[in-house]
Amino acid sequence: MSISKKLSSCLLCSAMVLSLASCSNNLVGDDISYAAVIDGAKIPAGVFISKQMDAFYEAMYYVDPEETAEETTTSSADTAETTATTAFTDKVIEGKAVRDWINDKATESIREYAAVESKFDELGLSFQDNEKEKVTVYMDSFWESYGKMYEDIGISENSQILISLNSQKQSLLFKHFYGEGGENEISESDVKAYLTDNNARINYIKMELKDGEGNLLKSEGKAEIMEMAKDYVERAKNGEDFNVLLKEYNDYYEALQQAAADTTEDTAADTEDTDEELPDNTTVISKDGYSPSEAVVSKVFDGTVKDGDVVIVEEDEVYYVVAKLDLFADEEYYADNELSARYALKGDEFDTMIDSWVEAQTFEKNEAAYKKYKIEKFME
Repeated sequence: MSISKKLSSCLLCSAMVLSLASCSNNLVGDDISYAAVIDGAKIPAGVFISKQMDAFYEAMYYVDPEETAEETTTSSADTAETTATTAFTDKVIEGKAVRDWINDKATESIREYAAVESKFDELGLSFQDNEKEKVTVYMDSFWESYGKMYEDIGISENSQILISLNSQKQSLLFKHFYGEGGENEISESDVKAYLTDNNARINYIKMELKDGEGNLLKSEGKAEIMEMAKDYVERAKNGEDFNVLLKEYNDYYEALQQAAADTTEDTAADTEDTDEELPDNTTVISKDGYSPSEAVVSKVFDGTVKDGDVVIVEEDEVYYVVAKLDLFADEEYYADNELSARYALKGDEFDTMIDSWVEAQTFEKNEAAYKKYKIEKFME
């Protein structure tokens, strides 16, 4: 049975919950409560196992499940499970045995983890806005539902908290270097330029080229819809509320559908509401997106449409009247998307910076822990 269904095979030692590590530990013999010593700091085994698990799932993308399944043809369920495990662990990824590939990936991850911890302390950075407390509260809630699955493979709640906090530290390090006022600050104008190159705020009216029964219109009917669309464009350019135009079209098409369905006048009247809130299709679309349609996205980003323009986009079964708006009309938009834009601009450079910290590390693997924590536990 897979880890996603039940992760219940690892026997926990009683000290696990109190430890920053995983179920570690031979009470006699080698100390396997830590996976490695990096720059003098012991990396908890639970952190390593969590990174192993991430690498395990990444490895699944390289291994065709159907190919593995073909190698498990047997009548015995127990034998089938064993054969499936063997089929996976016998695979080779990027020239490495799958278990070596997974452990190497996990090793890279704990080295990056340690590099972030070290640099965060070196620069004297700290958490703000109760970030540490928020992580703990979230993890307590998460652990109530999923904690046993993690504990059964040797990952304690404390280890997951450490990993979550490390992620927060990495984000704060990025802000330290590339955020507003940072050592390698990305200017607000560059951030806005990136956002406007890749995103656009629009409002639109989707005008169906169908009658009330859903049948495609003939040429004459399409021409009528085109004239209606042109009228909406002119009225919008003259300052008429776009959402009023949207409601006008929605009411028009709904009336067509009602008429086609032989809806009574009384029923139609019941649906009218003079105080009804206006509809609004305002949305932010991305340059590599497909909503509300590929044709709309292509037109908006072809370089000919400016803020304030209203254009018609023609498709086989629908016309769109599209108004391009100021991307930053919503005051929250810049604040909500600033960090992701900065990452897009400088994320690779930041990754290279972390790599340089890793290269400068001293690293000593705990061979006993690596031998103990095998990838088979994720398949039990």
